[in-house]
Amino acid sequence: MSKVERVSYFSELYKLINLYSYKRDLVVDEETANFFENVKKYCELLELDYEALKKEFDLLEPSDFTDN
Repeated sequence: MSKVERVSYFSELYKLINLYSYKRDLVVDEETANFFENVKKYCELLELDYEALKKEFDLLEPSDFTDN
């Protein structure tokens, strides 16, 4: 992957994290419906640990609120 591609993917991941900070307590809409799938996709493309990124940025999936 080229450096330009990496920057593009990082930019998309950054936008998603910002979107989460604005909309995390709102009802899921078209823009946020596939949020975690997209974050995971960009983590894979950038070779980032998905769980570590979620923890670092306090990204909580609905499953994180259930007792297992």
